[in-house]
Amino acid sequence: MSWPPESQHTLQQELTTIAHHAPGHWSFAVRESGTQIAGVDPRRIATPASTIKVAVLVLVLQEVAANRLRLEDEIPVPDDRVGGSGVLVVLPSVQRLTVAEIAELMIVVSDNEATNILIRLLGLDHIANRLPELGMTATRIERTLMDTHLPGRNQTTAHDQAVLLDRLCADLLPDRLRTFALDMLLRQQFNSRMPARLGPDVLCRHKTGEIIGVRHDVGILEFDDRKIAFAALGTDLQDAIDAQGPGPVDDVVARATAAVVTAARSQPAEPTPDQGGARP
Repeated sequence: MSWPPESQHTLQQELTTIAHHAPGHWSFAVRESGTQIAGVDPRRIATPASTIKVAVLVLVLQEVAANRLRLEDEIPVPDDRVGGSGVLVVLPSVQRLTVAEIAELMIVVSDNEATNILIRLLGLDHIANRLPELGMTATRIERTLMDTHLPGRNQTTAHDQAVLLDRLCADLLPDRLRTFALDMLLRQQFNSRMPARLGPDVLCRHKTGEIIGVRHDVGILEFDDRKIAFAALGTDLQDAIDAQGPGPVDDVVARATAAVVTAARSQPAEPTPDQGGARP
């Protein structure tokens, strides 16, 4: 669905105001059906934190689509596991999991070790070659998570994240695997950002990212037979989080997300066939 210029302008102004008055630095990107709708500093390079897990998921599922991997394949879980978010680090008796189970842990509870298993399975060179094909031309995944002693860096932009999610709704995966990915994003358990101000009539399929001073959320807003990709990346937030706690910072994302839905729903209705735009 095309956005009338007035709706795009209203959303652009609202997102700009939210970013201007919020602590830290924010990048927003909104896309629908291959078109950029609005953005605030969308190409600013940022540490991706756990938002890179969406790209890892898509790349794994593309391997499944190409019959080079199966969701039911069992993968060893290493004894030496990274911490941070997730559960595998405290479940040493878990020694093997299927690809589907590892992906579920990576997205739903943001497990870092599960992510590293899949990054190693794909290979860093393979990931580097494939990210541009996903439309993520400024995104880099050059090391596993929590392994800051290793060379390389991980980076992304709000623009890249929105492009990936917009394409996930379209042509990146066969129907079965697209549904698998979208359902998994809907089961995300950390919901204090994008979904926090949404009504029950809006589905939010999303993935958060969080490290010191960073609060991200990227996802797909599904409502009124539409799928709108939205990425919100917040950085330099140490002082705000220390002083006020994460609630006000999370609400920056929640307000921006609600603004996207409001702007989309403010668009004039398409003429019905019997209206046809004819004058009396």
